[in-house]
Amino acid sequence: MHRHSLSVTVIVTLLCLALATPALAAQVNMKKVKKWPELDQVWARSLDAWMTDEELKLFLQIKTTEERKQFLVDAGYWRLWKKIDKDMVPNIIKGDVLKGMNKDEVFMCWDKPAKIRKDFRKDAYVDVLNYEFEIDRKGREFLMRKDSKTAYRNEIVTKYVYMYNGKVFDVVYAGEEEAGLATFSVDQEPTDEPAPDSDEEPAPAEEPGATDDAVESDGKPSEGTEDAE
Repeated sequence: MHRHSLSVTVIVTLLCLALATPALAAQVNMKKVKKWPELDQVWARSLDAWMTDEELKLFLQIKTTEERKQFLVDAGYWRLWKKIDKDMVPNIIKGDVLKGMNKDEVFMCWDKPAKIRKDFRKDAYVDVLNYEFEIDRKGREFLMRKDSKTAYRNEIVTKYVYMYNGKVFDVVYAGEEEAGLATFSVDQEPTDEPAPDSDEEPAPAEEPGATDDAVESDGKPSEGTEDAE
């Protein structure tokens, strides 16, 4: 069987499994894609938040950039990439959450949070996304994986991403909540916009090397740099 036919078979199998598998969020191990082209790595760790474990397993078996992109199109994940605000693309590539991002863009940087809660402040409800990070012996900070093998020996810290009207207005460490909320105003205008027409809005950085920002091989800080024990 030709490699192209095999790849098509993998994609078809993947789509069938997606319909039959519960929507359990996956989280890519960046060590498994370190030999991929730089932008392919960004796709993997940006869009894994919506993939099931089975989807991610099969996606990691695809061998070429063209076939990976086609899988994302067929599975419906490419539309998420197409909707990224062009001004946010460099930050998503680096895995940096900052003010002005929408929830999908936050998920692309740091995956889905451990918890989302609502907090009533200044006559309005704000969304608070909770993320846990590890700090290793060398002071390096990285997002704690659900299956972390290093959490027991590292310091664990919590970050809160505050959102109102669908946009991030601050990111603070636990214990700094009041400082973060000081930047909040109920007079902020809603900033959510309708999704762009997929035929008119160009996808950001579709091809590897299409942006000026270098992509780190580990991308989103989703795992420690120390070897798991």
